[in-house]
Amino acid sequence: MSFGRICPFEFEDGICREMPEEKLLNHYFGSEYEWLFMGTFWERLQTIEYKEVDYIWKPPCHEHPWVKTLTMIIHHTVQLIEKETSASIQFYLHIYYDAHVPLMCALEDCESNNIKTVFRKYVPKTKDVLHEGMLPDIISLQLHCSFWNENKPKMQPIVHLMCKALPQRCQIRNLREIISNYCQTDDLVHEFMRCALLCSILGMYKHCKVRLSWKARKKIIRRFIYQKPNRMQLQEWLFTMYQHLLFYIIKEFLTYSMKLIPSLYEELQNTYKWTIFENMVQVAMNSVRSTVETNIMKYSSIQDWLSQIESNLMQVNKQQLGNLYRPQRQTFTQNVINICDRLDEQRHQVNPHVEFPNAYSHLLRDMAKRVPRGDPHIEWLRFFNVNKKAIDSLTNMYQHYHQNTYRSDLRKLLNSVTRYEFEAIRELFAALQQTHYDIRVFDLPKHYYDKQCSALKRRYGLKNDDELKEHVGNVYVCLSCNTFKGFVVKQDAKCSNLFANGHHKIIIDDETLKCYCGKRCEKTDTKKRKRIAVDSFLDTGELEEHRKRRVKKDWKTRRKSMQNDLCANTECIKFNMTGCVLQFYGKLYLFCPSCGNPTVFNASQIDENGFTCGQCLREGTLYTTVNCFICGTFRGKDSWTTVNAIDDGNEMKTIPICNGCYKPWLRQYEQPIPLDVLKQQKAKQSK
Repeated sequence: MSFGRICPFEFEDGICREMPEEKLLNHYFGSEYEWLFMGTFWERLQTIEYKEVDYIWKPPCHEHPWVKTLTMIIHHTVQLIEKETSASIQFYLHIYYDAHVPLMCALEDCESNNIKTVFRKYVPKTKDVLHEGMLPDIISLQLHCSFWNENKPKMQPIVHLMCKALPQRCQIRNLREIISNYCQTDDLVHEFMRCALLCSILGMYKHCKVRLSWKARKKIIRRFIYQKPNRMQLQEWLFTMYQHLLFYIIKEFLTYSMKLIPSLYEELQNTYKWTIFENMVQVAMNSVRSTVETNIMKYSSIQDWLSQIESNLMQVNKQQLGNLYRPQRQTFTQNVINICDRLDEQRHQVNPHVEFPNAYSHLLRDMAKRVPRGDPHIEWLRFFNVNKKAIDSLTNMYQHYHQNTYRSDLRKLLNSVTRYEFEAIRELFAALQQTHYDIRVFDLPKHYYDKQCSALKRRYGLKNDDELKEHVGNVYVCLSCNTFKGFVVKQDAKCSNLFANGHHKIIIDDETLKCYCGKRCEKTDTKKRKRIAVDSFLDTGELEEHRKRRVKKDWKTRRKSMQNDLCANTECIKFNMTGCVLQFYGKLYLFCPSCGNPTVFNASQIDENGFTCGQCLREGTLYTTVNCFICGTFRGKDSWTTVNAIDDGNEMKTIPICNGCYKPWLRQYEQPIPLDVLKQQKAKQSK
């Protein structure tokens, strides 16, 4: 199976980047080594003058002119590798040398009468040499990794492996078995692990400080590329052993590949101790390559080549426990808010806002608007007379919550503070969560804005050259119950009224014309409870359980009543949503560019017609612009059917008919239906 490569020198469509020999020719232009990189390999074989010196490598059949020229090329390439100081030029010199190694191995094994055949079969090609750009292209799959939380949905095997290599706690558990199973069943995992293993051992990442010598490289390439082992052999030799080595090979790949997605890389640096992680992995793998170099010069088996590596990497791994990230299901801010809500529920606190003034809550939200997203600014609590000890405890928990558990300590702290301080802490984190995460606005591209304006003008009966009126595009949200007040059209909704306009569950003050939330929570508890037999009341345990349920139910009823009053007295926030996307408590709202209805963004709603609400188009035709041919009524989604009609000139037409006019006799009529028949029915309907 063929997989795409990250950044090869020659792409599948034939387009080539600057090849390594071209880069080296530019670098050594005018020097005594210029001839090494001029022309093609065949031209070098024919034109270079052989000089008799003590070459570092000679195959058994070294008297052939082509072989003599090759020994010169290898000799001078190794000389350049040993004395070159530029890291980038050294990288390309190793690629140039590795391209010749299969030919070197073949010449060592062949007989003198097969030399020309060997040269033609193993022509050195730098575009085929394994390096960081020739690894399987799994960069886009990195976005599916669980970087930020411990929720692990079903994922592809290669994504699972990358998740295991992230600097998080408890990732190496069962890794050997996981890699072994995936390499047997998944082609992409097998190809990736084989290429990444060789790339790391040979040091073919640009960041590598240590690379194998030319002799060691020749032995590795002979064993794994020239005499390429089959899948079962690799499984037996490597993928069922060397857990820590495979662990760090994937880690080294991540230190290279994450930089290819700059936005993700920046976020990783802010969240993880990513720079420390990169340095640690690269130093550890440089040490591994030094050990492999030493072992290859002493031993001949693969097991001996990789001896001592597992124990060394195990020690390195233990030293990094303090730098590992602890994934959380929720952010620190969300945990503080949830624990506060849970404590209020346990205390049966009906009104969560008792002692902390409402004006202070608004002040905290105004302060949150003025600071960038990120730090929760716990130090602000001192401005509201919160105990310094509580502030210091919260700050310490926040600084170490990625590495240590903190929920039990946080719960103890919130239980110990006064009611005023409890509400102050909750309001601070609620203000930051709402301002920086729950409610955000993103601008749309101009072509989306233009389409929205056209759709809204059509919806409100305006002409194309009219300016949008002030009220067009306004929506309301309630910050008390966190509800969006527009009539939202959803793609998966069974019934959507595309002609509905306005706002739902809104109360308007007749005197001030201000809008308030009209949402009402259900007062009856519809949750079914299991019936309790009369005899069970004699058991005090069952009776106590029933009493607790009754108390909790009463508390919920009073809490809902309080929420209803709070909503009725909370003025809704007006916002013009034209030309932007509103992120509001886990959903993205915007106007559909086709029909102008508020909808929820979903990537599946993008098709050949662009983004739509998923309800207003059928085969590119807008529902709201279609009226019934017979009765002339405009209908919404799924309220009309198209039939084929033919006029007197035998010209075919597609006619829309609403479901009310689509009588059984029309359904049974063989299409195409004569247009005169439909016109007669239209005339009868008009009477």
